[in-house]
Amino acid sequence: MKKIMLLISCILIIAITSNAQDSTAKKTKKEKVQNHVQNMDSTQKQNLKDRGITKENLKDLDLSEDQKKQADNILTDTKKSKEKIKNDASLSDSQKEEKLKEIDKDAKNKINAMLTPEQKQKIKKKKEKSKTGGQ
Repeated sequence: MKKIMLLISCILIIAITSNAQDSTAKKTKKEKVQNHVQNMDSTQKQNLKDRGITKENLKDLDLSEDQKKQADNILTDTKKSKEKIKNDASLSDSQKEEKLKEIDKDAKNKINAMLTPEQKQKIKKKKEKSKTGGQ
């Protein structure tokens, strides 16, 4: 009887331990990326933001309502285009990366075209500040 109880106890301990390990091993890709971004310092985060245009980057520019609508349309179109590229199985990874860079460049050009000189100056100052480490 003692042997049976010992055997059952061992099986339960092994089952509980293996189950606990499975839950931590099954982190989604999104969670891994979020953890990675949280561990970045402010300069690395700013460099990540500078790679593409986001609504966050445009918040400090005091956009007019018309500019906000234009920016939303540009960002929405950009997102759709990027999704198409990412899901295109006929392209290699390097081709996808090249096309994604082109899409980002086009979006930046479209956004810059709609900005006022003052807004462009704000962007320039923000970039200079991030290059010097926020000093």
